[in-house]
Amino acid sequence: MRTGTIFAWLAILVLAGCAQQPVQTRASPMPPGFEAASQHADHSWWRACFTMPFDENGAPRWSMDLLLADRIAGPAITRHASEIPLWRFHRRAARDGAGHRFSLLFYADPRTAAQLFAEIDSDPLVPVLVDSGYLKRLTSRCAPDTLGPGTEASSDRSWDIRLQRTWPYFIMGVSAHWLALIGEVGAEYPQSSDAPDELLDRYGRIGDEIDEIWRKQGQHAYLHHLSALFGYQPLSVQTLMQF
Repeated sequence: MRTGTIFAWLAILVLAGCAQQPVQTRASPMPPGFEAASQHADHSWWRACFTMPFDENGAPRWSMDLLLADRIAGPAITRHASEIPLWRFHRRAARDGAGHRFSLLFYADPRTAAQLFAEIDSDPLVPVLVDSGYLKRLTSRCAPDTLGPGTEASSDRSWDIRLQRTWPYFIMGVSAHWLALIGEVGAEYPQSSDAPDELLDRYGRIGDEIDEIWRKQGQHAYLHHLSALFGYQPLSVQTLMQF
């Protein structure tokens, strides 16, 4: 058989093989499983909040955030992992009406949101913390309890809309990492009881360890690798570097 004929038959076979393969297209650049967040029209952002008083010196008890994340909010998210494509934590403390507040934001349908709120409300640790005075109140449904539909609804409105829509994937990874770090460090500090004072002491020590990790290794582990992901492009920051 002549060479030209061989190549002709090979070309036909290749084209036939291609014709049998379905053409796969992607509506977004997200990896498998991540498209779900933008495909559910019935999903909205919801927010569960915990409000804490300042201590006797007027300072926030940051260890409460770790306790709430590890013992209440984190387990609730884990139970509904297949129903909640996006979630994140938010920590803040200021001398204003909100004060010291730890929040769990999650993207879900109304049924899942109602179940998660009910589970948080009925967690046996909540009344223990309230009675001890460490937890001022549980406002499981923050006002407004829903931030609206669209993955961008929980992002800063001043950002580029493309950043608003995709940023939740970034901060969910950060939140999951922080929660895992609490568990990793916490394994070094066995829990003896659920007495509020002992819980605060344990999570205080865990928090100190995590603060030290951030202080010593955050520049390379977090900032350097984030910069590398964006090709080491210049970044505009304030001179004082206070975020």
